[in-house]
Amino acid sequence: MIVALAHGVGLLALVLLAYRLLLRRFGGRRPFRLLSGLLFGAATVLSMMDAATVADGVIVDLRNVMVALAGLFGGWPAAAVSAALGGAYRLWLGGTGMPTGLLGLGLTAVVASLAAPVLRRKGAEPGLWRLALFGLLVSPLTLAGFLLLPSQELVRATLGVIALPLTGFTVLGIALLGTMLSREHRRVADERALAESEAMFRAVFDHSADSLFIARVAPDGSFLLQRGNAAAFVAFGIEAEGAQGKPLDAVLPPEAAAKLTADLQACLDSGGPIRFEDKETRNGVTRFWEVSQVPIRDSAGAIAMVSVGARDITRRHEAERTIRESEARYRLLARSVSDVISRIGIDGVRRFCSEAVRDSLGCEPGEMVGRPLVERIHPDDRAAVADGLGRMTPTSPTMKSTYRMRHADGHWVWIESAVRLVADDWGAPLEFVSVERDVTARKAMEAELHDARQAAEAANRSKGEFLASLSHELRTPMNAVIGFADLIARESEGPIANPFYKDFAANIRDSGQHLLELINEILDNVRAEAGQLVLEEETVDLEHAATFAVRLLTPRAGRAGIALSASVDPKARYLRGDDKRIRQILLNLLTNAVKYTPAGGRVSVETALEPGGGLRLEVRDNGMGIAEQDLGRVLQAFGRVENDATRPIEGTGLGLPLTRRLVELHGGTLALSSTVGQGTTAAVRFPPGRVADERGRTSGAPAERAQAPLSILMVEDDQTIRESGLALLRGWGHRAVGAVNANEALVVLRSPEPLDLLFTDIVMPPGMNGAELAREARRLRPGLPVLLASGFAAHAVVADDVAQAGYDQIAKPYDPAELQQRLDGLRPLGEAAAMPVPDRTVAAPPPPGPFPAGPPPSAPLSEPPSAAEAPVEALRVLVAEDVEMNRLLIVTILKQLGHRVVAVEDGAAAVAAVRRHPFDLILMDVNMPVMDGLVATRTIRDMAPPANRIPIVAMTANTFPEDVARCRAAGMSGYVPKPIDRRLLVAEIARCAVPAPDRPATTAGMGAGLAGKGRPMV
Repeated sequence: MIVALAHGVGLLALVLLAYRLLLRRFGGRRPFRLLSGLLFGAATVLSMMDAATVADGVIVDLRNVMVALAGLFGGWPAAAVSAALGGAYRLWLGGTGMPTGLLGLGLTAVVASLAAPVLRRKGAEPGLWRLALFGLLVSPLTLAGFLLLPSQELVRATLGVIALPLTGFTVLGIALLGTMLSREHRRVADERALAESEAMFRAVFDHSADSLFIARVAPDGSFLLQRGNAAAFVAFGIEAEGAQGKPLDAVLPPEAAAKLTADLQACLDSGGPIRFEDKETRNGVTRFWEVSQVPIRDSAGAIAMVSVGARDITRRHEAERTIRESEARYRLLARSVSDVISRIGIDGVRRFCSEAVRDSLGCEPGEMVGRPLVERIHPDDRAAVADGLGRMTPTSPTMKSTYRMRHADGHWVWIESAVRLVADDWGAPLEFVSVERDVTARKAMEAELHDARQAAEAANRSKGEFLASLSHELRTPMNAVIGFADLIARESEGPIANPFYKDFAANIRDSGQHLLELINEILDNVRAEAGQLVLEEETVDLEHAATFAVRLLTPRAGRAGIALSASVDPKARYLRGDDKRIRQILLNLLTNAVKYTPAGGRVSVETALEPGGGLRLEVRDNGMGIAEQDLGRVLQAFGRVENDATRPIEGTGLGLPLTRRLVELHGGTLALSSTVGQGTTAAVRFPPGRVADERGRTSGAPAERAQAPLSILMVEDDQTIRESGLALLRGWGHRAVGAVNANEALVVLRSPEPLDLLFTDIVMPPGMNGAELAREARRLRPGLPVLLASGFAAHAVVADDVAQAGYDQIAKPYDPAELQQRLDGLRPLGEAAAMPVPDRTVAAPPPPGPFPAGPPPSAPLSEPPSAAEAPVEALRVLVAEDVEMNRLLIVTILKQLGHRVVAVEDGAAAVAAVRRHPFDLILMDVNMPVMDGLVATRTIRDMAPPANRIPIVAMTANTFPEDVARCRAAGMSGYVPKPIDRRLLVAEIARCAVPAPDRPATTAGMGAGLAGKGRPMV
């Protein structure tokens, strides 16, 4: 048995030789594991062929050693293949020990596959002691198979004979052969690493752009060309073939060989690496080289070879020379310019300073170099400069600043500095470069300009104050002139015996109105020239503005026999601008067109979008026209075309110039085109940035959710008005039904069709008028809202009925914006009654209501009164006015409207009156002695409820936007300009008056005992 096992150990030597061949040929490739498994499997079979028989069918050999080594060095595939071959042969042999052999092979293959990763951890090959321990682990598996023998006696007998020898030879075989295999693996790995290293060296050496070669030291002290790369042979100008291994003087020209030999000998003498630069001239071309030589020593420490590397630095030399020349030029430039050029380190210390510092600071450049930048900066400016330098980064590399620096003689000089951060190719900061300029003279000029600007602004303020004072002083007497003339013309206190006096009063009123228009135009032109016209940006509805202008001028055009029309393209309806000024533009252009158009003519206004996205507004007439040479003159202030046709027409020549200024404030242009005898076209172009949608946004922005549609019954006998009204309502999404007269309307009212509103004209064909139809509608459908449409003359017919029933009214022709507002706020009476009543005991005063956009240009006061003048209920009104004539005028107007009035002379008296008596409304003049209207309003707003909630309407001749803003800020609820326009006053009272349920209980003797300078007027 021992001999057989010894034969098995000898077999391991053959396995080693065969494994070495496989490892060198296939190591690291996929077939290696399978082939190694076949090799160890064949060795397993050979081991069993030379086995020792210890019993019938029981043999002993080193098969498990072969399988274990296969699993250890070839992994589980090799272990499986070797175990399969050995198991097949043992199965073929058969006998009593066949199960024993198969079990041992299987266990050994599994354990070897599992143990291999542990023994060869991190790619390290196992050593002798690890392999011996692995053999001790495999030995019990070999012996464990014998437990399957058929009898216990045979098991004991067999183990007693083979246990010790088999264990020893297994451990010995695995340890010896495993150690040799591990060494073979390490040797092959080292050879491969050496080959890779040599390949990398050859790749780097042969393909380097630098000239590399190795010179071997001959025994006689000469040098042989051991090896060189392609770049070296090109540099030497020799062929690579046949040059390697020959002396330098045999392959190089004598002069070059002698110089190279001397350089190599210098390296030998130094005993270490050396580096130097060399210059070579060949064929008239000079090249510069950076040469490095490194000695290579043998195992004994003697220098056997010298490695030489030469890099062509000709371009670098040229670049350095160019930089030096450029630096010289820049130094010359720095000395020539008057600005101080400096280089500043990251630490804030100057490294270079140009010679211009002599002129700026009176010191030498050397005094600045090496000193901190902030050393000469004024103490108040140092922190800002230091912080600015600290915030500079490669992404934000520039900084501009202004600071003061100390001159050599001690005074301070203003410096304007531009600093740039310089970074390297990797973004790391290197230094700062600054250009400093003496701006002391400019600073002195700026100070002078600042003083001049302050003086100009003071002059402008004085001009503004003068304009405000002038406006107030001119409007105040005009208030009484126009107001009392209007009262006389209206015969408000009874009929005038002589009708001529009534005509005289009307002439006074109309002349005063004309004078007021002239004053307004003059003041607006002066404000425009002074730059005091400021736009209040909002969304302007051109359809509403055009309707307003046409409606305002319709009576005047009607008297002259001129047809007015307006056409607004829905796409060109909305504009961003000042609504008041846009309306003023329209009114000025339309008024001018009507003024110069004879009877029977036409005046129209149109809007449309232009191809470039702008908006075009045109006012056309077929009047007398303007000669081409006069078109420029009429756009100048006070410029008029004087001829027989225009001489009778009143005018100052201020309307068109003012209109042009208003258009230009909106960024637009005004152009006139005209033909004498055929008419004139005034074209206003607004830029695309002014065009907006109804919410002031660009087209395509999401619109707000529309309100729920209403069911409306519209009763109108005029077919044109009825059809246009129905189209307007249906265009807004409402369900509108039309009726010609009351009979048709009653059919609809008696039907089960749901209705949300009755919209009817007051005056209809003989039969039932609008007020009577409204009463019948309320009877048939309790709670149905009613909106009455009335012309000025028609309103007087049923004014009492309308006032008593409380129906809502709207003037004809309809203003779409006003009608839309009425419909948006519409709510059925039953639904309104169910709404919670707000708590009115809050002490804080309500915010002032929205002010009107401003007074419209005055229309002739001879027009009939509008529907808004009908008071729904008498009010208790407090009037505060210091001018006696104006106070008397306002009191007279209010008394004629049916209100009860208390009048005082100043704001202090008004405050005292409010503290003693309740009022429904206060008309407050702004400019008064003792206490002005603004202070009085603030005092009233600070009172306890309900006094602090009384609506206060401002009355003032100061009509500038800033004046209106001050009234709003003081807490006033409304605004009426002077001279007082009766219609505006009535409309503002109706808008601001406290509703009846909110009024305190009536107090008897309201006018008794009021404090004030003068006697109160009741």
